[in-house]
Amino acid sequence: MKVLIINGSPRTRGNTSELVKRFLSSIGNDAEAEEVRIFEKDIIGCRNCGSCQEAVLKNHCVISDDMSDLYQKFLSSDLTVLASPIYMWQFTPCTIAFLNRLHCLCHSEDFSYNDMAGKKMAALITLGGEEEVADYAVNGLRDFCEFFSIKYEGDLRIPSAVKEKILSGEYDGKVKEFAARIRG
Repeated sequence: MKVLIINGSPRTRGNTSELVKRFLSSIGNDAEAEEVRIFEKDIIGCRNCGSCQEAVLKNHCVISDDMSDLYQKFLSSDLTVLASPIYMWQFTPCTIAFLNRLHCLCHSEDFSYNDMAGKKMAALITLGGEEEVADYAVNGLRDFCEFFSIKYEGDLRIPSAVKEKILSGEYDGKVKEFAARIRG
């Protein structure tokens, strides 16, 4: 199983990054997992130029940035896990830009092609408040997955995240359960 983890945290040693490390150790030795820290990449949001909807593009999108390399990683993965803290009831801007830019993999007017159909996606989420604070972002992700025929495998939310609690192993049981569940 190939697992692509899209880490949208700006902090290399923050709560989300520590949660990703725990997830990586729980996903299983038979999984080929790769983490991509997209905050360090040059990925701009979709310009809504419509070029990808007018023709199937060789490089998927006319925007030339670091997203070009991520299309093949996404397409070749069996499961994509978005890892993001919640800021202002939403995923980080780079995480949203990543999702928006996937639109070029589908002709959404007539669905004459949809390279995302049948893909699997899940989310690892840290937040400073209660779990419900992530509802807005998660509901948007669920809608995204439903529209593009991606199977949403669920999410793991760590509310009122404190790095010391993550490092202490307090959430390891939940992380292992989540990893086992989304692997199927």
